[in-house]
Amino acid sequence: MSQRPRACLIVVVMMILLPSAVLAAPHKPGARIYATAERASGPLAVTGVGRGQAGYVHYFVITHPDGTLEDHVGIEMEDQRIAWSFPGAGILVSPFVKQGVIEAGGSLYRVEHLHGVRPFRTAREMQTLRQDLVRRVAIWVDSQTPYCVFREPGQPFCLSCGDFVLRLLFPSSNLISASFPRDFLRNTGVTPTTDDLLTYMLGLHLLPDYRTRMTRLATLDLPASLHQDVANMLRAQRDTAPNIAEKPGAQQSPASMANRKPQNRRL
Repeated sequence: MSQRPRACLIVVVMMILLPSAVLAAPHKPGARIYATAERASGPLAVTGVGRGQAGYVHYFVITHPDGTLEDHVGIEMEDQRIAWSFPGAGILVSPFVKQGVIEAGGSLYRVEHLHGVRPFRTAREMQTLRQDLVRRVAIWVDSQTPYCVFREPGQPFCLSCGDFVLRLLFPSSNLISASFPRDFLRNTGVTPTTDDLLTYMLGLHLLPDYRTRMTRLATLDLPASLHQDVANMLRAQRDTAPNIAEKPGAQQSPASMANRKPQNRRL
């Protein structure tokens, strides 16, 4: 693939509920897992769905009918289905697709799975997520919430893939919003992306600069394709905003994250 897909934006605003989709049968392919000492009670990264992975955040590349490439995320359910906000369909739970085509809204979307990442560090946090995951997903499925890349002022409420996943990972007492960890928002700017979520899950988000992040990345036991993708992402962030990493506490602007320089993605 010659160009890195656009990253799904995560809109950090208050939302209101709306609208459903279908539930389908599970898909249970074998998957290799990659362990790391930093993550108690489970692997940090996986190459597919599997038992004991409910709550893992999975990254995909989807190709829209017009050829546009987009990074996409969903969350693995207990039966290995994926809950996500999908173009043409809205929020739904559907069978896992490693590589194939999904029909939604009368259009065909090519889907390629990249990797799955454990979102939380401790077994307690993962258990809390798993125990409540079905309820959290059902709220949005039953509300028939539509998909969008970005909700414009005055338009009906909708959720991007990243907005949906974050509301599952970080629910608040107000169901229409997410309760973001302070350290997640610290270095993301106003409009974080799914790349920022990946950086957070890998524990790279609070490291001060490109060099220390790359050093830390080298210690993580990751699939080769994920390691290369993260390395490319970090280089692109450095090249797009070369001064930010050198200024403690500095934040990137929404534009610098949303319009990141395209780069090669190793699949």
